[in-house]
Amino acid sequence: MAWPIDLDSEVALVTGGSRNIGRAVASALQTAGARVCIWGGSDREALDAALDALGGDDSTAMGALVRVEDENAVVAGYDNIEARYGPVSILVNSAAVRPYDALATMSRETWTRTVDVILTGAFLTSRELFRRLPGERNGAIVNLGGISAHRPARNRAHVIAAKAGLIGLTRALAEEGLGRIRANCVVPGAIDTERRAGQKASRFIDEAGYARGTPGDVADAVLALADPAKPYVTGQTVHVSGGRFMP
Repeated sequence: MAWPIDLDSEVALVTGGSRNIGRAVASALQTAGARVCIWGGSDREALDAALDALGGDDSTAMGALVRVEDENAVVAGYDNIEARYGPVSILVNSAAVRPYDALATMSRETWTRTVDVILTGAFLTSRELFRRLPGERNGAIVNLGGISAHRPARNRAHVIAAKAGLIGLTRALAEEGLGRIRANCVVPGAIDTERRAGQKASRFIDEAGYARGTPGDVADAVLALADPAKPYVTGQTVHVSGGRFMP
């Protein structure tokens, strides 16, 4: 980052923190001094690998398998974080499922599952932060949106609807949290998240002429919005997309 960010007094929760962007965000928050908890959905191996990458001991990082669409699981997950670190002050909602399915053949189950994880999960985790953050503390919520909500694609109606809903939720959270809890949405563009072993992480240009980004590019934006020293930005949708979308 271009300025020092001090998160030594912060406790951060990153949903979808086992892989790719969520994992990069967790690392950035920890490097800035936060105690970090990452939640994964069901892949224990990926969760353990992410925790190993964070290193240290459980005084700086912890993880759990928590289905964010399960209200009871979210409440219990927050209880576990508070028991070890204290109240969550930074929440990054990165949990998502992104199946491809044509509208005409999409099942109700697929639709519901997608919206539940992306949108309802963000509601449940955000509600817990609002309920639990002590009155004298300030907090930050950063939701991870999707460029498909701004440049629609085929076979993605469920994902597009859920990600578009995150923008509305972000604004609602910002309004209700004014003066205490900031809420913003970061929208990644094409991110290089499927590197083969040994592949360099440098950017490359796709056939349309746009650069693909790295998870670290998105993590930098999230970290800036989580910085308690920058309290004036809230309710915004920030695109990190190499020019693929220019609002």
